[in-house]
Amino acid sequence: MIDRYVLVDTDTGVDDALALLTLAHDPGTEIVGVGSVFGNCTETQAASNALTVLSVVGLRDVPVCIGRPRPGPPPATPSAHGLDGLGDRGHRPPLDTCSAPGSAVEQLFRAAEERPGAVDLLCLGPLANIAAAVARDPLILTRFRSVTIMGGMGLASRRGAEAASQPQFLGKGDTNTNHDPAAAAVVATSPGPITWVGMNVTGRLELDWADLVARSASGKVASFVRDITENYHRHCTSTYRAEHPIYTSHDSVAAAVMLDPTVVLSATDAQPRVHRVDGRSSVWGVTPTQGRVHRFVTDVDYRSIRDRIAATLDADMSRSD
Repeated sequence: MIDRYVLVDTDTGVDDALALLTLAHDPGTEIVGVGSVFGNCTETQAASNALTVLSVVGLRDVPVCIGRPRPGPPPATPSAHGLDGLGDRGHRPPLDTCSAPGSAVEQLFRAAEERPGAVDLLCLGPLANIAAAVARDPLILTRFRSVTIMGGMGLASRRGAEAASQPQFLGKGDTNTNHDPAAAAVVATSPGPITWVGMNVTGRLELDWADLVARSASGKVASFVRDITENYHRHCTSTYRAEHPIYTSHDSVAAAVMLDPTVVLSATDAQPRVHRVDGRSSVWGVTPTQGRVHRFVTDVDYRSIRDRIAATLDADMSRSD
């Protein structure tokens, strides 16, 4: 029985792929659409990647619409997700699939109109599509059951604590925000049931590479995830200065929060603000508030999220709409 309808906005990189697979594995969830955006790759490539990921589990009828292009030049630093966003492993969508007509912004409005107050919006990339929708209708996000954003760095009051526990993230900033800080600033002032799941919580989930390798020996989903994560896990191991090989899945943490709000152990209402420091932009939650209030997650049940990811990797999924 379907009790959750999800619209995903994504720049379909390696961890976005695992998040999409996690959504597909949830028996009560239907992915009603995917909107692509630039970030880990171009918006066109992100749409192609989404079609590829969905085809792994037999979801070939989910409409995937192409979203907004990058407003400026591409980053000078190559993406850890590879040139194609999926680790440069040669994965392509089936020949009989293609992106749906219309833009990702138009799809967002359709989803809100067709199921008012019943669709959960999951934002896994830069917020260009969401900001464009807000510019057209400032109340659009109030028409979703929930809006979950993988972005931000948590509470500004905890900046020192985050610097001590995760210094690597303060240096590079909140990646999705940094790709398009102007879009993040628009969404930050928007009303709606908005939850920010930032790197302050997603960065703490380190997944064991050896475990993924073991699971990939017998599972199609795990084998696909291992393949696209082959190079990405080396980046994660180095970035986190881990003692053994790891990989991360920031977007899967956000997906888990949306799918099961009980995994949130603590959260605080705060005013989101975009801060730019040393040439990098991040969203921080500020209290006391003097403007729009959103929810910022500060701690989650990592064991539950690990279990959900493990179940996704072990599943033999073959679903169709």
